[in-house]
Formats: sequence, structure tokens, C-alpha cells
Amino acid sequence: MRGEVSLTQGPIARSLVLFSVPILLSNLFQQLYNAVDTAVVGRFAGETALAAVGSTGSLINLLIGFFMGLAAGAGILFAMFYGARDHEKLKKLIHCSLLLSVGAGLFITVIGIVFCRRMLLWMNTPQEVLPLARQYLQVYFAGTVINMLYNVGAGMIRAEGDSRRPLIYLVVGGVTNLVLDVLFVAVFRWGVVGAALATVLAQTVSAVLTLMRLFRLDARYRLHLRELRFDRAMCAQLVRVSVPCGLQSSMFSISNLLVQAKINSFGAIAMAGVAAYSRIDGFLYMPMMALSMAITTYVGQNVGAERYDRVSRGVKICAGLGLAMSASLGMLVAVFCRPLVGLFTTNADAEAYAHQMMWFLAPWAWTFSVSDVLGGAIRGSGETVPVTVISALCICVFRVIWLSVILHVVHDIRVVFFCYPSSWVLSTLCTTLYYFRRSKLRKAILTARREKATA
Repeated sequence: MRGEVSLTQGPIARSLVLFSVPILLSNLFQQLYNAVDTAVVGRFAGETALAAVGSTGSLINLLIGFFMGLAAGAGILFAMFYGARDHEKLKKLIHCSLLLSVGAGLFITVIGIVFCRRMLLWMNTPQEVLPLARQYLQVYFAGTVINMLYNVGAGMIRAEGDSRRPLIYLVVGGVTNLVLDVLFVAVFRWGVVGAALATVLAQTVSAVLTLMRLFRLDARYRLHLRELRFDRAMCAQLVRVSVPCGLQSSMFSISNLLVQAKINSFGAIAMAGVAAYSRIDGFLYMPMMALSMAITTYVGQNVGAERYDRVSRGVKICAGLGLAMSASLGMLVAVFCRPLVGLFTTNADAEAYAHQMMWFLAPWAWTFSVSDVLGGAIRGSGETVPVTVISALCICVFRVIWLSVILHVVHDIRVVFFCYPSSWVLSTLCTTLYYFRRSKLRKAILTARREKATA
């Protein structure tokens, strides 16, 4: 099967759609696979177990998110080297990225297992939820190296223009997760430990398939075990691009961790309701995530190939698609929220919290699509620091101030919910202004236009 899509030649809209649809389906399947964990745990292990699994997401993202910047940075550099047809740098990048991912995974495993209880206490996790949340995290973090290898490998495969194979690997892993979830939680009654173990084993299947593909890439830059070594210059370049990506991910995770801590203070039922809606809410952001990943690879390849005319048109097309899809999905979630929440919990009070959260978040989902696409385009050009700074100020700092000041005055969970759309709007405004006024990518596009006009 040849899965590569040419992003530097041919019709732009067609190329972007063909490339982004498998990413969208991958994100959809990832959400389904997360939702299966939540649904099976909620149905067969009870509300306390559901709250335990739901409350760990922000902490997992905080610890893993920074090092996932390695995967994002590797993908950006791979796309640029691939567009420039620099096979020697591609080979060095693949081997350095995988070695760094193993080291990062081992580090997270140790930190996560040793300090998870202390971090859960810091998050105000209720005592009745704490033991189950700790068990889930310890099993989950034991599989971090596998998670890192899959994400770094899949990111480089996508950067080659092949978004189909990572989808297939994720589907195989997702089906494995579904079967093992039912077996471990519903049949064996292993509770949250069974759900975490099912996830780790499913990720292992996806990671093995991904590594097998890296061994079969173009002979000029494919993975060879005997060539696994650090290249100082390549590692330095990878770190320069990856660290800001990791910091941006951490900013979201830190702010979400703070939000989760505030939600935890409202009790286990509120936690269960928010966990239920969060699984649905994840589907709203799939088009934005897919298009952001697609435009990052698209811009990277075309910057490497010096095709700036295609970059400008691609960004406009992606932004339009993101707005249309996110607005449509927001309306669908609003209409079908009640039966969807019922898949995760049958507790009336938990359902009420979920419905309330939906009305604060779903109508504003479209705002995030603009900042996601423009931010993805800026990152794709290798300029990762400005997007990180915007995220730090508009997402993390803003939410800290919002929750520290307003929630202190009005102790209402709706104040917590409203911090999401407020920060999204601010981030969108700042990202848009930066892209058009300050970004190096925009300046390069305008310079290429002037040169073409005077040629």
C-alpha cells in the first residue's frame, strides 16, 4: 500500500483533504478508544471508578505532554527535510528521535509512578477517589516508553505525507483496547487497573506496527538498529524545535490541571459529570486537531521545497474547513448531548453537570479552529517559540488569574466552565494578529510574492 500524499504538488484542497481525513479518523478513533475506557469503567466499575479515570487525564497530559513536543518537533523537521529532499538529515533525525523518546519515556515512568499520589493530593482529589486514581496512573505510566515510541514514529510517518498507515495502526490498537477493556473490566472485574492495562497493551500493538514501518521506509533514510546513535548537531536542532512545542503542550496541561483541581473541589459527582462530557467534548476538537497537524506538515514540506505560493493558499483553505466543521459539530453536540452523556453515566446529578458544561463550551468551539490552524502553520515553518508564548499567556496565565480571582469571589462551577471559551477567544485574537503582523512565515510569503511579481 502506498499511502503518501503529495503536499508540494497538485491541487491544494484535494491534497489537504486526502491528507487530513486519515488524521481526523485517527483522532476520532483515539477519542472512541478513550471513550470506551470511560464507558466500560462507568458502566461496570461504578461512579467512583469513573471519577478516578476522568480525573487523571490532566495529570497524564502534564507529564507526557512536554515530551510529546519531541514527537511534534521531529515531525516538523522531518517535513522540512523531506520537502528539501535532504535524505542524510532524515536518517539522522529518525535515529536521534527514537533514542530521545526512549530516554524521555523512562524518565516519565519513574516520575509518574513515584510521585502520582502526591500530585493527586495536590489536585484536591477526594479521598474516596484517590486509591483508584493512583492505581490507574501507576499502570498507565508503566507503558510510557511504548506511548512515546508510537507517537514519535507516527509523527514522522505522517510528515512523509502518509497519514493512512498511522490510522490503520491506531485502528488495530483501538480494537485491541475494546476487546481487552471488556475482558479485563466487564468480565474479570479488574476495575481501573484493567482499563489502564488494556490501554497499555493496545498502545504496544500500535507501537510495534509503527516501528515495523520505520524499518521499511525509503532505503536512503529508513531505521537501522545498528545506526542508532546520537548526532550532536541534529539533537540540538531537534531540541530547539521540540522544547517550545513541549512547553506549549504543558501550558494547556497545566491550565487543565488547575481547572481539574477546581472541579475536584465540587465533589465526586461533579467530577464524574465533567469526565462524561469531556469524552464527548473531545470529538468537537478533532477537526481542529486534524487540520492543525495537516497544515503543520503541509507548511513544513512546502517551506522545505520553497513553495510559498502554496503555503498561503493552503492556510486559507485549512482555516475555512476548520471553521465550517467545528461550527457544525458544535451544533450536533448541543442537539444530541443528553443521549450521548447517558452512554457514560446514569446518575442524574452527574448528567446535570455534563449538560451544564456543554452549554458553556460547545457554542464556542469554532473560535479555537482559527488559532489551531494559524498556530500549526507558524510551527510548520520552524517558528515554534511565539506560539508557545501566546499559549502561555492566553491559556495558562489567563486561566490561573481567572480561577484565582473570580472563583474566589463566586464559588460556582459555571465560573470554572466559562474560563475555557474566554481563553480560547483571547488566544485566537493574539495568534491571528501575530500571524499577519509579525510571523516570519507571513513575511516569507509576501517576499516570495514580490519577487514573483518583479521577475
